[in-house]
Amino acid sequence: MTRGNSTRETNSKVVHQAMLRRLPRRNTASGRIELVAAPSLLDHYQAMLLRIFASLGRAFNEQEAAHLRDVLESCLKKGWEASPGSYLVVQYETDEPPKTSLSYDITIDVYTLEDTYQRWTKTRTPPLFGALPDAKVMHLALQQGNPKDQPVLDIGAGSGRNTLPIARFGFPTDAVELAPALASMLRDEVEKARLPVRVFEGDATDASLELPKDYYQLVIMAEVIASHCRSAAHLRQLLATSAEVLRPGGLLLFSGFLTLDGYRPDAVARELGEVFWCPMFTLADFLAAAAGLGLELIENESVMLYEHANLPAGAWPPTGWFEDWVSGGDLFDLPFGRAPIEMRWMTWRRNGDDASNQRDVAKADE
Repeated sequence: MTRGNSTRETNSKVVHQAMLRRLPRRNTASGRIELVAAPSLLDHYQAMLLRIFASLGRAFNEQEAAHLRDVLESCLKKGWEASPGSYLVVQYETDEPPKTSLSYDITIDVYTLEDTYQRWTKTRTPPLFGALPDAKVMHLALQQGNPKDQPVLDIGAGSGRNTLPIARFGFPTDAVELAPALASMLRDEVEKARLPVRVFEGDATDASLELPKDYYQLVIMAEVIASHCRSAAHLRQLLATSAEVLRPGGLLLFSGFLTLDGYRPDAVARELGEVFWCPMFTLADFLAAAAGLGLELIENESVMLYEHANLPAGAWPPTGWFEDWVSGGDLFDLPFGRAPIEMRWMTWRRNGDDASNQRDVAKADE
């Protein structure tokens, strides 16, 4: 008795493929994949994993693919909320032959900013962020008049690259540092230099730090918004805190990645910007974040051009990674100078008059 068509297949190409389709009954595989936990990459990750599993002879049906997507979506959301340094860890293994199914497990590995700097302090040779202070920071500070009357706050001070030189010039200087490892290094450096610098450890936007209000002539956030600002709401918090601690007429200086005219970043660009430490904002984003805070944008300059022109001879670049980073090359795999973002020095004055800022917001939105 025979089943179906009794005609035997003799076409070599057809029978060759038929044998290959049987291989999954004998072949086995296992693996581990770590993926950046960016929610906007859900479609990309689902398609990638389905291709990998299919290449092992474990093609998912529609229901299995939908379940994979649900698990990915949930884990991506949790990982991203915890930290842009989080990873999805996908571990998979083919089931015992002759089964042709596959089992997988997806977990989250949270790697925080504090974790990163803790590792840096143990594995990298100081100075971690360059040996010299930012030229723009020092020039702006020295334009403020008699140092003893011009209090300065350095937010995200790191190990003191800008804090210590400013304090040595006689400015009453305070510093805020979120990462415990860097705050510890900064306190050690302050003690060695015997400088009267107050070090606040924690998040500058946390009211429990009790930073003095209406006090500072200059607030600095060098490579803070440019590295670790997570959203427009976070940007607003940082600017609001700066406005609260500045005295009338005081200045806020920060570096941030500005999108160039004609480029509007999508969700993937914004999320991967955080992953690669170059979160990006449009001019309208910056102006909207400052709206109602009494902050007026008075200067907007290229970080690379300014620092290259004003650092001491032989000091360029400040680090081996500086040029690529500030030009957007860390995120965009494009020829040098072609990325649609660049880091800018932005100087703001606290003047209590928001009318000009509101006009700028409207203009930037046009």
